[in-house]
Amino acid sequence: MSSKLFFRACFAVIVNRKGVKLLIVKPFAPSSLTLGLQALVRRLPPSHSQYITYQQELKNKEAGDFAEQYILKELQKLPQLSDCHLFHNVILPTILPMQMDILIITASGIIILEIKNIRGTVHFKNNPRQLIRTTDNGEVQAFTHPEIQLEQYIQAMHHFLNEHHMAVPIYGAIVFPFNNVAIHREGEGLPIVMGRELPIYLHKIIEKNMGIATNEITNIILSQLQHRNPFPLCRYYQLDVNALQRGVYCENCGHFGMEKLKRTWFCRRCQHQCTSAHRQALKDYYMLVGDTITNKECRAFLMLECKHVTKRLLQKTFQTCCKSGKLTKYDLSSLLETPLKF
Repeated sequence: MSSKLFFRACFAVIVNRKGVKLLIVKPFAPSSLTLGLQALVRRLPPSHSQYITYQQELKNKEAGDFAEQYILKELQKLPQLSDCHLFHNVILPTILPMQMDILIITASGIIILEIKNIRGTVHFKNNPRQLIRTTDNGEVQAFTHPEIQLEQYIQAMHHFLNEHHMAVPIYGAIVFPFNNVAIHREGEGLPIVMGRELPIYLHKIIEKNMGIATNEITNIILSQLQHRNPFPLCRYYQLDVNALQRGVYCENCGHFGMEKLKRTWFCRRCQHQCTSAHRQALKDYYMLVGDTITNKECRAFLMLECKHVTKRLLQKTFQTCCKSGKLTKYDLSSLLETPLKF
């Protein structure tokens, strides 16, 4: 499966109460791994040996997404960001791996924000550079120093712009959105900013207006944006597909095994009905198993008996990518072209 999907920018001009305009070029969306882990935890039996591991990983990813969404909402309120352009989760083709949480294009330069939602006490250590977190119950964990990531992003962004014959100042900060962390730091380095300090940090940069062409930079970034995902997760985690719970999930009561009636899906446990319940099940299949599906595979995963009913469901929504009788494959990638419920 290709790791690069077609990206459509979604522009939105946000006007806050003070009449300040901020162009949201790439709005918030939960990470692909978050969506995939939600499907995996939903379909993996709690008795599975790795269930708790995936559940904790999902919790961490959701916490990260929540923090990024919170900061994006706060940025939309700031009068300093008038006529600035805002991106969430930016991946560009560069010499170094790059996946920036938040990117702001201003007339003073480019600002990269690395968002960290970590509770407890954190120590930014030097030589070697590590982030050491001590939780409230005394557990000690070591992480990659976020300054290393941010330095890499700044270097890669300089290289990216140089390739397009542009040279602009690039700033970066590590942002802790909430006051649920105690921070200790050794030596100097890139700025570490608490959420409430962010307006002051941004103002100091933006007031140096250099007349940089924000539209030109934004258009270059848009032309090169990439999207990567880890799907299918069963391959990513080397997990046996047969461990997954099959059937159509009832969003009302959480039961698997909704029945297909003539025009709808029906849950016998809670009496809930939904005409499109199979779409979420096939999204789960896409994220966990593969981006194509045959009639036989669909019947097994949705727990359907009739191949003709299954054929109608598939033909109504999906294009065929390999037409060969019983082995005809249907392309499921269109399921993720629109945002999933979060």
